[in-house]
Amino acid sequence: MAKTRTVQNSEGQVVDQVVEIIRFMGENKLAEIDLETSQMKLKLKKHGNVQMQTVQIPATQAYMPAMPSFEAPVASISSNAKAAAAEKPVEADTKHHKLISPMAGTFYRAPSPTSEPFCKEGDSVAVGQTVCIVEAMKMMNEIKADKAGKVVKILLENGKPVEKGAVLFHIGD
Repeated sequence: MAKTRTVQNSEGQVVDQVVEIIRFMGENKLAEIDLETSQMKLKLKKHGNVQMQTVQIPATQAYMPAMPSFEAPVASISSNAKAAAAEKPVEADTKHHKLISPMAGTFYRAPSPTSEPFCKEGDSVAVGQTVCIVEAMKMMNEIKADKAGKVVKILLENGKPVEKGAVLFHIGD
């Protein structure tokens, strides 16, 4: 089982600890976890892909926002993403497969800043091969190719924000 740490009243520490618990759940493929300390009671359940919810936090505890659901529709695009989209119009590509981002976050082409990218334009990829990472809520989510083929176009720059449903790659035959 994971190490138990005392929850402090600082809301940043509470949020960091909840994120650590969520990461622990993902790493150990847990569907549900109940945690109760003298200062808080937390119940997380996994529904569908990656949807978590908090149930109860005492009023004496510092304010902590509810954990967002990755399944919820995106209501609006951030001003940075709108500006980037306005600068780089993307032509409709109907002849290539589109690899879509399953969540909003930050797009990374490599596992670390000093590493080589997972793939480059022109590379062949296999189904299940990691092609990029989308960081969301301090969690690095590997995005895998859902179709084998050649990477025709990489539509985002490294380190840029990405919205759920945005096209990341065009993959050809």
